[in-house]
Amino acid sequence: MPIAISLDLTETIVGYRPRPYEYMLGIFKDFGYKITERQLFRAIAKIHGKINFANSEGLPTLNLYTLLYELGVHPCKKLIKYLSQGDKFHDYFVYEDSLEFLKKIKNKYRIFIITNSSSKVHKIVRELNLTNYIDKIVASCDLGIVKPNPKIFAYAKGQSNILFHIGDVYEVDYIGASRAFIKPILLDRFNFYPEIKQKAINFYDILRYMEINRLL
Repeated sequence: MPIAISLDLTETIVGYRPRPYEYMLGIFKDFGYKITERQLFRAIAKIHGKINFANSEGLPTLNLYTLLYELGVHPCKKLIKYLSQGDKFHDYFVYEDSLEFLKKIKNKYRIFIITNSSSKVHKIVRELNLTNYIDKIVASCDLGIVKPNPKIFAYAKGQSNILFHIGDVYEVDYIGASRAFIKPILLDRFNFYPEIKQKAINFYDILRYMEINRLL
C-alpha cells in the first residue's frame, strides 16, 4: 500500500481572513470583555475536542453556552444573539510555506486532506489550485463524523498507510490522529500552545525534521 502524509486544511495549508472565530473577539470587546485570541481559540478547541459527529453542515457544533462557560463569561441573551449570527465572509489563501511543503513531498508521498469542513472544501481546493497536489480529501461533511473521532482517520488509513498527520488544533488533530495510531505533528503558527514544546511553527520546521530523519 502506498504511503501518504495527511494534513488538516484550515490554518494548516489554507489561511482564512478573518479567521473563523475572529468576529467573536470584536463582539466580546463591544460587551466589555477582554478575551484574547489565544483564550478564545483554546476554549473552542476544548469544546470541539469532545465532539465526534457532524451537524447538518458537516461541521462540529459549537455550543455558545458552553463556550461562555469556558471563558467565564455570563451568558446574557443579547451576547448569545450577536455571537450566534456568525461571520459568513472569509477570504482564503494558501500559506507560502505549505505550498512549498506540498511541492517538496509530492513526488514521494500521496497527500491526503483530513478536515472538519462543509462541502465548500472542494470548491476552496479547486479555486486555490491545490488539486494537482492533493490525492484524497477526507471531509467531515462527506462522512458525517468529525475529528477527533478516530474513525475519520481510520477511513483515510484504509486508503493508504499514513506516515504522519499535521494539524493546528491539538485537541482535534493531535489527539484524533493519536487515537487512530497515526503519528501526529502539531503545527502551531500562532503560538496558541506555548506549553507544548515538541511542535512545528511552520512547514519549514517539518521539512527539516523530514530531512534529518531521511524521509525526503
